[in-house]
Amino acid sequence: MKHLWRIVKFTSELWRYYVAAGVMTVTLSLLSLLQPMFSGWVIDEIRKGSAARVGFVVTLALLIFASDLLSNLINNLNGFLGDRLGYKIDRLLATRYFKHLLDLPQRFFDTELSGKIISRLNRSVSQLSDYVNMLTNNFLQFIVSTVLALLVVAYYSVPVALMLLTLYPIYIILTTRTSGKWMKYQKEMNEHSDIAAGRFAEVIGQIKVVKSF
Repeated sequence: MKHLWRIVKFTSELWRYYVAAGVMTVTLSLLSLLQPMFSGWVIDEIRKGSAARVGFVVTLALLIFASDLLSNLINNLNGFLGDRLGYKIDRLLATRYFKHLLDLPQRFFDTELSGKIISRLNRSVSQLSDYVNMLTNNFLQFIVSTVLALLVVAYYSVPVALMLLTLYPIYIILTTRTSGKWMKYQKEMNEHSDIAAGRFAEVIGQIKVVKSF
């Protein structure tokens, strides 16, 4: 969460996209909860047999159709917005990264491979862009839907909602403990990958000079 807030703070000029993504996410979560409720009301009404209100059933069927259509429309718009946001973050970070490189002293480049710097830039920016796309398209909606679902369950049974709520901290703790070693391994692997890609880029960049001899 700390790193997520750092990303948002660093790209604060894109706040309109974040607000739009948040509004669409909340709307999608509400629609995903309303559809099963509408279906349940239809089933309860049909079970009444001859006493069922036909107009009420038709109205609910139209509401189900409209909510499903609106959900698909907003989902596509949210996906497009996530792609746009990822592209803008990609461009923003790349611009600021190159500006930072220009401000570095010359001695920094005496001990660093230029290809390594480029590889690190490409990997960091692309991974961050992919993460933002995943966040706006899937993860944020999952969080909001989970919170709303817990509130609905709590309305009917508080103990059951509390039991479900305890599962999430347990899952987060287990995931954090098991991914600690992998994060260290991933960091080391990224370092070796950047060095290898940097040396490869240096060789390709100087291939004309080598062939000239």
